[in-house]
Amino acid sequence: MSPGIPKKVTLRRSCQACIKSKRRCDQHWPKCSRYLSRGCDCEYVNAPLTGTIGIRRSSEKKVTHNRRAEDLSYQIRAPLRLEIVKEYDQAAIRFLVNGLREYPRAFVKTQKTDFIHPDIYTSGLPTAITDTHLLCTFYSQCGHQRDTGDILQLLRIKSDEIYRHISHSSTFTELLGCSQALVLIQCILALNPDPSSHYSESIGHMESVAKRLWEQAPIQLPSTLTRRHAWLLAESVRRTIIVSLMLRSAYSLNTRNYSVRTPFVDALPFDVRTALWDDSPDHVWDELDSQSCDSMISLHEYSDAMERGSVHDIGNFGALILAACKGKDVSGISYPPTEPYMAT
Repeated sequence: MSPGIPKKVTLRRSCQACIKSKRRCDQHWPKCSRYLSRGCDCEYVNAPLTGTIGIRRSSEKKVTHNRRAEDLSYQIRAPLRLEIVKEYDQAAIRFLVNGLREYPRAFVKTQKTDFIHPDIYTSGLPTAITDTHLLCTFYSQCGHQRDTGDILQLLRIKSDEIYRHISHSSTFTELLGCSQALVLIQCILALNPDPSSHYSESIGHMESVAKRLWEQAPIQLPSTLTRRHAWLLAESVRRTIIVSLMLRSAYSLNTRNYSVRTPFVDALPFDVRTALWDDSPDHVWDELDSQSCDSMISLHEYSDAMERGSVHDIGNFGALILAACKGKDVSGISYPPTEPYMAT
């Protein structure tokens, strides 16, 4: 065959004209030999797509696809992380900020806060916490602005040092101690009322610290721990996560008058039996129901219950949760409650 003559293409079925006339069809494309010589129309049911037609349709499909993609680009945006934006009045913000700023002062006096309990560290406080306690003591005692500036600089250095060490913590207890020390320092640095003080970059790390605690928290505690020790340790972890994110929110409210909180924060759990955090007699722990999982509640649920007036004897920790989640002060809660009291 001459190279200039195109190769004949054959089909598997006869053309419609040959089928109708019951003649043998050589199945050549685009027309069989019989009807090509007669100049008559010849059609195949299973006619193939030629290269030209395929290219044209492919081009049309591509253009249509591009046009649709271009149109959709103006309609569909990339999925956003669901966020809740909170705006509060200045009174609620001041209450929240002042409450968090009290944590370092309280820790200096008693080595205990709403999220740090000395009884969980049976071998003594971690080095990060003892160093932070000393710096917080210096800060609370300094009276001159120059001295305060020097202490703030030391706190910044210590904050950076602790944050770098967090990723290299050898035990979870060490990780917890570093995280709690960092929260105490940031309560001073991030919420410092002095307008000339520099913003501490570490406040932006509070979310990552909280998530690291959440991810690395042990699923089960050693059986050698007493019931009280196990509860205090677990609750200390939960509260440290909550306070670290609360601090980040307070900084945003204090500087921008709004805060962005994700559903992850609203779903954070803690034990509704807040009174157990304070010194409780041993017989109280002996009488506790072993099914303590029923006492777990989320920030969203607890703040809603407080807002409805269903929580009595709201302590400092609960008051800060109410301010952070609802932007309200305890004094503004209406009593009696719209629903029965919540057992705490």
